[in-house]
Amino acid sequence: MENYSENYQRIQEFIESFSRLVHERKDLKLVVDTYTHFEGKFKMLDAILLRENESLAIFEFKPRGKQINLQDMFEAFVPLEVSFKFLILSNGTIHKVLNRFSNQIRDFENAAELLLFLLEIPSEEEIKRVKNAIAEGIENVVSNFFASFDRNHKLNSKKEILLQLLTRENVVKNLQYDKNGQFYHISNDIRKLENLENRLFKILIDEVNQNESIYRYTNLDTIFSTIDKESLRLNGIAGMNDISEVGYVETYLDQNFIPFKTPKDVDRLNRRFILCSSTLNDDLIQWRLYGDDCKGGCLVFRLKEQKDIPGLQIRKINYGVEVNGENYHPELELIAHIIDFVKVIIRDSFQFRTLSIWKHFFKSFEYAPEKEVRLLLIQNDQNNIKGEAFNGFNPHSLDKKWCLTTSHKILNPFMVISLNDKALPLELTDIILGPKCPEIVINQTQFTQLLSEKKMGNVKVKISRIKNYR
Repeated sequence: MENYSENYQRIQEFIESFSRLVHERKDLKLVVDTYTHFEGKFKMLDAILLRENESLAIFEFKPRGKQINLQDMFEAFVPLEVSFKFLILSNGTIHKVLNRFSNQIRDFENAAELLLFLLEIPSEEEIKRVKNAIAEGIENVVSNFFASFDRNHKLNSKKEILLQLLTRENVVKNLQYDKNGQFYHISNDIRKLENLENRLFKILIDEVNQNESIYRYTNLDTIFSTIDKESLRLNGIAGMNDISEVGYVETYLDQNFIPFKTPKDVDRLNRRFILCSSTLNDDLIQWRLYGDDCKGGCLVFRLKEQKDIPGLQIRKINYGVEVNGENYHPELELIAHIIDFVKVIIRDSFQFRTLSIWKHFFKSFEYAPEKEVRLLLIQNDQNNIKGEAFNGFNPHSLDKKWCLTTSHKILNPFMVISLNDKALPLELTDIILGPKCPEIVINQTQFTQLLSEKKMGNVKVKISRIKNYR
């Protein structure tokens, strides 16, 4: 019977052999004895195989003889705050491989054969076959979804246009296969607004109509700063007041999702900026929640003609509905049905790549009374953007800065945009002073004077019509 040291030696020999094979490829890297986070604690990883700096496989070594059973595999397969496709349980001789997407398990005894399997890319014929199966399946999933759907929900009014969009012919024409990540997808570029996936989300998420007014309730300091600096501030998403919003969509689709898994996740959010407002005019609840308990003001914007500027979207928030006290989101259910179909029936992986962008327009039913509208701006690289061309804006009208949030004490970036930039789809038309605004008559006169001196005399300063709030 082999002792522990002999088993350990066998594992070391495998690692050395596998490392030599990996070293022959520039796109691969094997990291031994690393860690990730799990439930707030460090979890050691015996080894992780990276491809183009993205995790492909995780190794767990068991120096306990040649026998590895399924129970060992299940014990090793815990939720990890790192994405990967393969879990490999090895004792140095037998390498048991689990494909997380297909749930298939394969055994290997040769390091070279193992690596070839991990890197195996299906033939063009196989890719074509799977594309056809996915496209046909998506068409059927959408049709079946609406067959049993609540006819009173607003999504039902979009049934025909969704069925016309997600036909087998349209989907198969737009499907792509990512040979590195080994998954199928429709698009990964939010900037190509007319591609199939972006058109899908533009249908699911209602737009703001041209000339429609939106209302941003805030404090008097922000009202003054907006006029004085003739600019608008968009806050970074990582420092939002309700941080649970950041992972709302992922958590809805996957209960095990944990936001902010890696520095890369935070960096991605640092390049997204939002301005939150509402379609509610002079609304008491909005005044109390966001207008400094009625002592602040409200910036009223009119939506100009919305141009198709890459990385810029202004949309109404899509809310879930309450069903038996639980949050139910039909639009996300449709997305989940498509993903699950490919995983369970086709036994492959499918991703909506731009969902990571559009997710910022979905919220739970509890927030529906707010009737929120969001302007989302996406930075196209991680460099300082001051003075650089950016999403169609004048490069000199943008300025990225940083602040420490008062609510969560998070260092957070924000974007300052000139109100005069023609790419900004919003025009400031009015300012409303809140029901409890200090010295309201004097302030109405002073704000009017300031606007005139700033050559913004077309902006009217009004007083809230709410009289009985104490």
